[in-house]
Amino acid sequence: QVFVCSQICHPSRAPPPVRARPPPLSTDPPGSWLRNVRPRLEEWAAEADDMAVDEVASPPDGAPAAEALESQWVETPVGRVEVKLSVPASGRPIALALLIHGMSPAREIIWEWGCIVQSMRERSTAVVYPNLHSCDRTAPAGSSPQDVAVALEAIALWALEQLDGGTSTPLLVYGKSWGGARALELCIRLNDGTGAAGLGPAAGLVLACPAVSKMEDRAARVAALNLPILLAWAKDDDVIPFASSEPMLAELRARPAGPTIFVPVDVGGHRVDRMAAGSAGRAGLASKLSEWPDLALGPLAPGGLLYGLAAKAAAAAGAGAGAAAATSPSGGGGGTG
Repeated sequence: QVFVCSQICHPSRAPPPVRARPPPLSTDPPGSWLRNVRPRLEEWAAEADDMAVDEVASPPDGAPAAEALESQWVETPVGRVEVKLSVPASGRPIALALLIHGMSPAREIIWEWGCIVQSMRERSTAVVYPNLHSCDRTAPAGSSPQDVAVALEAIALWALEQLDGGTSTPLLVYGKSWGGARALELCIRLNDGTGAAGLGPAAGLVLACPAVSKMEDRAARVAALNLPILLAWAKDDDVIPFASSEPMLAELRARPAGPTIFVPVDVGGHRVDRMAAGSAGRAGLASKLSEWPDLALGPLAPGGLLYGLAAKAAAAAGAGAGAAAATSPSGGGGGTG
């Protein structure tokens, strides 16, 4: 309308030139660019997903995470022990995890289980973490298994009293190296009824490269455990070699009842936090350690789907071993080294 008017008022003005349409950027049919770009977008999405999983699943360095928690002192029958307690931000915890360190007094060994404290808290699991070096009668170098067990029971009872629900909260035990042996002994005591009054059987056990070679009558005592057990070991462990996992794993899998989960990792040495950091992602050790309360209290618990399947597998393995022994020329079986 404006153009027509201008031509009437100014007949000598020429109309603006018509610009030619620019050539198309591509001679491909419409929509083909999306088909070409989509594979790369999917690659980017997969890469971003992997980065996100690694960022979430990779645990922090153990010591600072645990040391950031407030220290408390718990009276036990063998003396006072320094303890760290972590509770979920809101709501009643689904379980209490008792973390037991290895033998070395170095801070990075005492607190290496700290790598899972935050992820456990996010999964509504409370954590009690004693420093057994803080008491002469529980310090690894000169303590007796009996004294350590009594102290651990007192610490577990104290922690349960701090939680909503008290002793009704399920107890899970985590132990590494020297602490793995103490964790196994504690679960045996709680299972056979010789533990402290007020503590029932543990609901699950995690063993990381446990130092159990000197445990007396180990095979028979392990066979009596019917709780879910996770065993983790690094193939580059130069303190307790990975080969030591074989007899331990055989005893755990030969139990009449109770599932066994074995998680070998390639790197990590004799450190839980490094084993977890070197095996991140959805299927890695870091995720399994944090998810253990859900597994031990759910599908792996007595009555759970996987518990029954594990019992059937153990029975089948025992029958196969018996048949092999019967057909062996020697007619006998070997002991565990």
